[in-house]
Amino acid sequence: MDIRKGKLLYEGKTKKVYPTNDPDQLIIHFKNEIFPSHTGKKETIKNKGAINNTISSLLFQYLESYHIPTHYVDILKPDEILVRKLEIIPMEVKIWNFVTASLSKRFGVQKGTVLACPIIEFHLKNDKLKNPMITIDHACAFGFGDPEEMQNIDRMVRKINAVLKSYFDRRELKLVDLNLEFGRFGNQILIGDEISLDNCRFFKVLDGEIRNKVFLPHEADDVEAAYEELRSRICP
Repeated sequence: MDIRKGKLLYEGKTKKVYPTNDPDQLIIHFKNEIFPSHTGKKETIKNKGAINNTISSLLFQYLESYHIPTHYVDILKPDEILVRKLEIIPMEVKIWNFVTASLSKRFGVQKGTVLACPIIEFHLKNDKLKNPMITIDHACAFGFGDPEEMQNIDRMVRKINAVLKSYFDRRELKLVDLNLEFGRFGNQILIGDEISLDNCRFFKVLDGEIRNKVFLPHEADDVEAAYEELRSRICP
């Protein structure tokens, strides 16, 4: 089937979503825009959308090779991806492998500390409620997912984190934290959204040593070069 793009369905800060002539598939367009937390103002970064699309597509395919199901179908354009249309579960899963500033502030642990095991938190996606942290029991009680689905997501998250940590280690990047979203496709739970420089953060390894400062490409002196550096490290 020739895929045809419909009218804009949804636009967020970093992506646009379009329906297609296949009711089970969507097109995600990765934008060149970003809203850095240190300024809060919209900035445009050349090729950011294409870089994030390349990284996300590659990592989705890599996870699929480990039998981790994703919504990825195909790359359509440098900055567009074809995905399965999911019934999105309204929560975000946050994973930490190192103590970041936010964890340090909350728990009084030294920033940059390597965690003995990953910290995994579930957060309700609701800006009005400031995205509160929830437990698996909350998710089941409020009808976001049944116990089997939530346990499945928990297992998937731990496997995803382990697979990606190893992948990035080989590219002299330490996965500090990442955010994941999931949804239903039929009776299957799939990873949705993206895995890109917009929802992963890293420490760089230089001369065999970890630099315990999160590398934020949008805050670099040469932003375009910083994005390209990470793309070249992540993508063979």
